[in-house]
Amino acid sequence: MNPTLVLVLSSAVVLSGAALFSFWIGRKDKSSENWIVGGRSLPMYVVAGSQFATGMGGGVLVAHIGIGYSAGWSAITYNFLYSIGIIILVLLADWLKKQNFSTMPEIFKKLYGENKLLMSAVTFMAIVVPFGWLCTQLVAFGNLFSSISGIPFTLLVFIFAAISLLFVLPGGMTSVAWTDFIFGCMMLIMSIVSGFYILNLAGGWSEISSAVPQSMIGFPEGLGAVGMTTILFWILAIFPGALTNQMSYQRIYASKSPKVAKKAFLIAAIVGVIAGIWASFMGITIFSMNPSLENSEMASGWFLTQIPIWFMAIYSAFIIATIMSTVSSAVQSVVVNITKDIYQSYINPEVSDHKLLRMSRIMAVVVIVLSVLLALYYPQALGWLVATYAYSASGLLVPIFGGFILRNTKILTDKGAIGSIATGVISAAIAQLIGTQIPYVAFGIVGSLVGFIVCNYLFKKENTHYKNKQDETQLG
Repeated sequence: MNPTLVLVLSSAVVLSGAALFSFWIGRKDKSSENWIVGGRSLPMYVVAGSQFATGMGGGVLVAHIGIGYSAGWSAITYNFLYSIGIIILVLLADWLKKQNFSTMPEIFKKLYGENKLLMSAVTFMAIVVPFGWLCTQLVAFGNLFSSISGIPFTLLVFIFAAISLLFVLPGGMTSVAWTDFIFGCMMLIMSIVSGFYILNLAGGWSEISSAVPQSMIGFPEGLGAVGMTTILFWILAIFPGALTNQMSYQRIYASKSPKVAKKAFLIAAIVGVIAGIWASFMGITIFSMNPSLENSEMASGWFLTQIPIWFMAIYSAFIIATIMSTVSSAVQSVVVNITKDIYQSYINPEVSDHKLLRMSRIMAVVVIVLSVLLALYYPQALGWLVATYAYSASGLLVPIFGGFILRNTKILTDKGAIGSIATGVISAAIAQLIGTQIPYVAFGIVGSLVGFIVCNYLFKKENTHYKNKQDETQLG
């Protein structure tokens, strides 16, 4: 059979089945609460599967295998740093669930009070990571399948983006989370199958290790083969970025209870590290068979050209499930910010539940169109991941965790949070433009911390939010 026909058939089977399930789930409850936070009733296995599938996505298939191809076991280091961030979020689970939050800006409203400029800045920063992830997945899909199908990259991106709406529009978070769970199960099964298959294809581990530099496969040196500068960048961007990713917070909000959220996130963190091991192994093995690829992110695409048609059909389904899980989650997350934090909060506070739901579906289409245009303009998967993480961490890390730690003090002010976000983003941007040897996100986080301290100190006399909270406590 023709590879293009195999791709089309396997895609149709997987996506049509998952889409029907998505519509069935979406029919159960059509409220905006269900669309935004899954009715706050998702079970542990769904939360764990959704968090894992969303966090891994096409980044594992393209960027992470690419890291394994060029730097051995270093993909494990990348995933480990991300998993640490997920585990730290467990510490906030009780407080987050107690507040009944729906989005990132609501955290800031609770900590710093109502301020339109602050809410607007946080809304924009909350959108940055999921929007970057969305572009990453579209690029990943186009890169992988254009090499085996002959279909132009641009056309593939358009088609996949349009299909992703079938997983978001029916039920928002509920349909996204449940299909993520199914996709996550597929990912685990196919990781095992593909690992054994490529091991046999390459002639066994002894054959692989003899064809790969020791610096890539040695342990523990292989964990740092990517270089200490890059690892420092990951520590300062990926790890903090995981702490400011709204998609993770939404899965805590959607959990049945704080206990469910904690267990689910611990499971997702462990499985995430295992995914890093798999990605490194795949990259190393592909390098042993073909060390001359000009672009490491094409390693997965090259592997697809080396497998028989029957396995291509199965592996294609695996790729589609992996990428779609993150695309649908990212679209839903961005749309929630637009409809709830912008439209409902400032444009139409009295909007009906039905109209808010309709607006969410319209904005899902708009978000997809914008993401396609950006993905075509800058088709670099790893570049999108790192840049969005870096700026998100620069703007949000300090005011979120600094605010949480000092939430019961008189120190916090809304202008302190605004100053922290502004100085963080500006510091990161200046450092990136100058081209410093130290990762620019380091300057962003330090700048954010300085802005947080200075601005809170300068405006502490204007802190009416703390007084209002104290009055509410006394009245209660």
